[in-house]
Amino acid sequence: MEIIVSFLVGAVTGALVARNNIKKLNVLVEEAKELADKAEVELKELKADIAKKKKPARKPKTPTKKK
Repeated sequence: MEIIVSFLVGAVTGALVARNNIKKLNVLVEEAKELADKAEVELKELKADIAKKKKPARKPKTPTKKK
């Protein structure tokens, strides 16, 4: 009888703790998604800045024929 009662108390306690942790975990996941979106935007901006600063490639010199 004591085993059954302790099992039930443990199950209820576990469920309450898990529910509380799931809420915290969901908040952390949302924050991580927002940060990932911000990082993606910054990365695109950096790539655009690098592309603007990049010098155009030179045309290769064509060898001239000697007469």
